[in-house]
Amino acid sequence: MNPTGNRSRAAGACLLAVGLALTAGSCARPDVRSGGGPLRLCGVDFPRGAAAIGTTPLSPSTRGMPPAPDAGSRLPATVGAPLGVIRVVAVSNDCHHGRTVVVTPASAVRVDAVARDRAGRVVALELVTAKAGTVSRVHVYAYDDDGRPVGQLGTTVG
Repeated sequence: MNPTGNRSRAAGACLLAVGLALTAGSCARPDVRSGGGPLRLCGVDFPRGAAAIGTTPLSPSTRGMPPAPDAGSRLPATVGAPLGVIRVVAVSNDCHHGRTVVVTPASAVRVDAVARDRAGRVVALELVTAKAGTVSRVHVYAYDDDGRPVGQLGTTVG
């Protein structure tokens, strides 16, 4: 725990969380965490129990990232009901600066919820396994408005 209590390590960040920590300082739509309820990021409710998980931030490393896609984000298919363990990934430090996001391999996971900025870019997304009882390793890549890589995450879902 850092000197500011249960605040995330990224000062002033609205989305980045460590364990159960969230900050809501400068978001236009406040993020609220309640004891077992849904996680709320930038006006979007992530499923019940997500508050206990928190969010996983991107690494600032851009080494080895593929070029940005030409036509916006490439996200896995959307799922109606989560099939397995979820992973909520924050790709921006606030609710106003979304990113173009690529998840690969997209066939291994599904998207259950996405928080977007006003321009429709991804701020955070929830990944779930494509099949119940499976574990999948995926990479999440994020790019800014001009296609410059801003960070990535290799993570296990399931």
